[in-house]
Amino acid sequence: MKQYQRRSLIAAVSGIVVFAVCASTLLYFAAQKLGRQLARDSNYIVKHIDAAVNERSKILSHLNSLSADSCNSDNLIEMRRALFDAQYVIDIGFFKNDELLCTTGAGKLAKTIPDNPPDYIRADSNDNKPVRVRYEPQLYLLLFSDRAMEVIIVRQGNYNLIIDSRAFNDKVIVSTQWEVLYKNSDNIFHLGGVEGTYKQVKTNAFLAYESVIKCSTHNPGYCAAVQLPWSQFFANNQFLLIISLILISLAGVSSGLLIDYSLAARRSTVTRVRKGLKKGSFYWTYQPIICLHTGNVVGCEALARFEDKYGVLFPDQFIPIIRKTNLTWRFTQAMIEKVLCELTTVEALPRHFKVSINIFPCDVETGNIALLKDIPALTDSRFIICLEITEDEYLDSTVAHTHFKNLVEAGFNLSIDDFGTGYSNLKNLQNLSFHQLKIDRTFVQDIATEGLKASMIPNIMALVRKFNYTCVAEGIETNEQEAILKQAGVHYGQGWKYAKPMALREFKAYLKLQTV
Repeated sequence: MKQYQRRSLIAAVSGIVVFAVCASTLLYFAAQKLGRQLARDSNYIVKHIDAAVNERSKILSHLNSLSADSCNSDNLIEMRRALFDAQYVIDIGFFKNDELLCTTGAGKLAKTIPDNPPDYIRADSNDNKPVRVRYEPQLYLLLFSDRAMEVIIVRQGNYNLIIDSRAFNDKVIVSTQWEVLYKNSDNIFHLGGVEGTYKQVKTNAFLAYESVIKCSTHNPGYCAAVQLPWSQFFANNQFLLIISLILISLAGVSSGLLIDYSLAARRSTVTRVRKGLKKGSFYWTYQPIICLHTGNVVGCEALARFEDKYGVLFPDQFIPIIRKTNLTWRFTQAMIEKVLCELTTVEALPRHFKVSINIFPCDVETGNIALLKDIPALTDSRFIICLEITEDEYLDSTVAHTHFKNLVEAGFNLSIDDFGTGYSNLKNLQNLSFHQLKIDRTFVQDIATEGLKASMIPNIMALVRKFNYTCVAEGIETNEQEAILKQAGVHYGQGWKYAKPMALREFKAYLKLQTV
């Protein structure tokens, strides 16, 4: 139950992570799209600012160059011609002594109108005359006295232009809030849009990516502040957002289910081991056993390995399952069949070549081990079959004695595997019909550090000589270990110093090199 809960938790977390990653990716691309929209809008506004400034410069420079001193018909005609070609200007006025004398819309005025002071005065790089600018949120033109208009009034010399701020705002602009302004070192002057947007953007009153300030590079001081709230952006793209959320939700759920299935398949090692015995997922490798005094290969140990479509299981993973699920004898039968089938084809192996096979103690207790003498492939083999008994489980010497005696009579050799790590004791050594004792790798690895286990090797060898056993040391990796073991009287060794466990093809190649 705990394993199922853990698996479900991992699957749920994985699904949430995938959803979060997809949502973050969606948010990232949404931010990029929002940023591009703000960039388009701000560039569009600045483009119109530059165009309006250029138009103002062109019109006023031309009209002032005429040097008109009265509002005569020629002056009005020139003013109206300029207005006709204008894109942003909706009216042009003529001044004399700061008094408005005439406009293109109303013509010559019956009564002059004094000019109002500007919001700011800006120098013109193309003309010596200063440019006076004033923002009027509600201006009633003489021609349309009943209609208030939001305009920018620009005066230079004897002429002024009325620029409609609506020229900046058409359906092209998607952003809900924007402002056109002029700023110098001291002040900020609003010229169009929503007043205060620039200050809000500058003070970070908006979330990331939903605002931008763009200033003109051709006309310094003129800027556009643009803001598009995330909420409005998502509202504008709600259909795409809904589809995207559905897709990433499906991705999160699907990945969670996939992880759950994968974990179930991978973690259900019991199922994998059971199926592996039927489908041949187990295979065997062979590690040479070397005579320490001659250096010759005298035998090998068959070591089980496992790999299926879900990956590799290590012996410390599948061996406990084989024991718990009572598959030990089926496993042993499969091992014997496969190992003998493979090694029999190796012509380089001589008669009396020792093949060590591990036997589960529980099969000794249940009596399954007695069936080995009835397997012709074993009894008729040209090899010496050495049965290695690992005493990591308690072994009843009385029961085992009968079975071991019969196996010895049938020609099998018996070996105590990993001596000193399990239930090995003097009683078993004395009463059971063993031929060989294997020193566990932990004793060998302790040699370099001169640890407690290493100090026990002479005592182990004393027992070996007392009971007339042969001795194999496992896990030899260095020349130093080999030398100490030889001096202690150990007969045989196996370990990475000589060779790792190898598949059959590699084992054949190894044997070929040994005979060269």
